[in-house]
Amino acid sequence: MTVDLSIVHTKDSYLDTMELAFNCYTRHQIEHRVCQDGKTRLDLHSYSRILTVLGCLISAGRLQELQPLWEHMMTESCRELSTLKQDPIADFSIKEIMLALHFMGPRCTEDAKSQWLFLLSEISPYTNYRFVIRDEESKHHLHNINIYNMAGEFLREKEGVTDTQAYFHEHWPTQLVRFDENGMYRDPGNPMLYDLTTRVQIQLLLGLGYQGEFASAIDEQLRKSGLWTLQLQSAAFEHPFGGRSNQFLFNEILIAANAEYEAVRYARLGDLELAGAFKRSARLALASVQRWLAQTPARHIKNLYPIDSKYGTESYGFYDKYMITMGAFLSIAYLFMDDTLAEAPCPAEVGGYVIATSPSFHKVIANAAGYSVQIDTCADSHYDATGLGRIHRNGVPTELGLSVPFSAGDSFELREGIQRISAAIGPGWKREDGSLHYLSEYCDESIQGELSIIKETPESVQFAVTYSGNLQGVQAVKEHYLVHAEGVSITFELVGATSDELYLRVPLLHTNGKDMTSITSTDHTIQVAMNTHTYTVNYAGELDIKPDLYGNRNGEYQIAVIRAEASRATIQLALR
Repeated sequence: MTVDLSIVHTKDSYLDTMELAFNCYTRHQIEHRVCQDGKTRLDLHSYSRILTVLGCLISAGRLQELQPLWEHMMTESCRELSTLKQDPIADFSIKEIMLALHFMGPRCTEDAKSQWLFLLSEISPYTNYRFVIRDEESKHHLHNINIYNMAGEFLREKEGVTDTQAYFHEHWPTQLVRFDENGMYRDPGNPMLYDLTTRVQIQLLLGLGYQGEFASAIDEQLRKSGLWTLQLQSAAFEHPFGGRSNQFLFNEILIAANAEYEAVRYARLGDLELAGAFKRSARLALASVQRWLAQTPARHIKNLYPIDSKYGTESYGFYDKYMITMGAFLSIAYLFMDDTLAEAPCPAEVGGYVIATSPSFHKVIANAAGYSVQIDTCADSHYDATGLGRIHRNGVPTELGLSVPFSAGDSFELREGIQRISAAIGPGWKREDGSLHYLSEYCDESIQGELSIIKETPESVQFAVTYSGNLQGVQAVKEHYLVHAEGVSITFELVGATSDELYLRVPLLHTNGKDMTSITSTDHTIQVAMNTHTYTVNYAGELDIKPDLYGNRNGEYQIAVIRAEASRATIQLALR
């Protein structure tokens, strides 16, 4: 595969996107602390992230005229922070306030800085933060938010207003056992996003000079998991699906932040090829979100519904909070970027591999010839479904085939009248009572998915996933995959089925909130066309395209059901 290494990626790439995020907020919103609806208050969680973004931009020589506004915001943020008692907003905000001060400290007067540091010196983790160890019970609830406040505490220590030794000694031992064997962080429910966002916050400690008791152990986890960041990225350069807070644009920005940090690590070690791969991974992740940012207004999640519809978002994922979150994470990518490093080909674009995460995250990802697939072998039913939940091809809109599965749960918003279902691309069968059951509906630890790798080259990969356990009506389900330049071919087989009928479900995009598709079918072929792109499904069997619309985070889909009068069937999927 030919890789174009001619594009120059500089710090301005991050600053441009940060400025775009900042400009999604009017001066009136910022000065009066109101959301876009003009009524809801912009809480300190969101406000402090605007503070970080503006501070980074000013320190880089942009928006100089807004320094008085930044100083006002800094004073207001420090004062409010000191009033919060055991409030998770304080856990998040301390890191933002301190990072903003890190960017802007050299530009501020000593009098102003002394005033802020006095207010910040009054902060006590056990008084102001929610997620700290107070007793044995609170230890069990320690998760990513505690690491946000520990990053803030280290930045307070750098400013000379606290000492982290005792606090870290109490909290890091509990946190370190949350990492799996690959160095990925296991937040409750093991969502993919919360692994990466936690690791990026930890970078702030090590990247800004932490050398304390736990530095070596933390660094080892980051080193191991950084390599996974590269291979988990899809062929369209997006972050894996899985769990809460997925499909927001800041997911890819966190890839960039982690990859910039790791690029510097490997350059320091003299491995310029791996450093360049991380460098390229970061640029491609940033490029992958530009499609959504180019909309009017810019979007914060990967669909084109009106922003006030909140389509695809959790209750906490509203625009006013998560658009600026993207900007704040961009500041971390900017902070660690070394724009003198040259790019080298990265795994997501070269392909030639099949990987399985630890059982904690239960994901299989394969990449070859510009295509990638992602499978969830034991999904969290609140957000996803078991089976093939993603097929991406470089250069094709990611929602056209499928980017995330469907959930029957109600954890994120859909449009009124759009139905919910546990569905992915995958098989179903009849049980002894005649009822139809699908693999995607098995979303608990009563089943297991075992990966067998057959072939791995950049031109094609072959592998099989076998599901077993408490499957009703079959002993096992076997899926054989071939990923190559022509697309993805999958053979599904029911082992020990009570019926010789196999049913396959394939979601077909209807709309992403703005663009409408055209769905046509002929003998053994379905085609979904959107603008200049097509998604083709070749099959053998009896086809029924259901008229009902089902929603995932990206849009609305019809479901094609293919009935094969055998316990084995093959489909071919292609994106053009």
